[in-house]
Amino acid sequence: MSVSDLKEEARAREVEPLLPIEKKLIGWSFGLGVVLLVILVALNHFIPVKF
Repeated sequence: MSVSDLKEEARAREVEPLLPIEKKLIGWSFGLGVVLLVILVALNHFIPVKF
């Protein structure tokens, strides 16, 4: 398959909506990432790294 065939195939593909479970998984993953980032920032603020 050439590159142009792949591009045409990608353009012709129908867009499928996300399933409810996929939306839930994306939401939980995003939420967990934000919570863990906040915990990391808080830990770094209260227990700074000393070199």
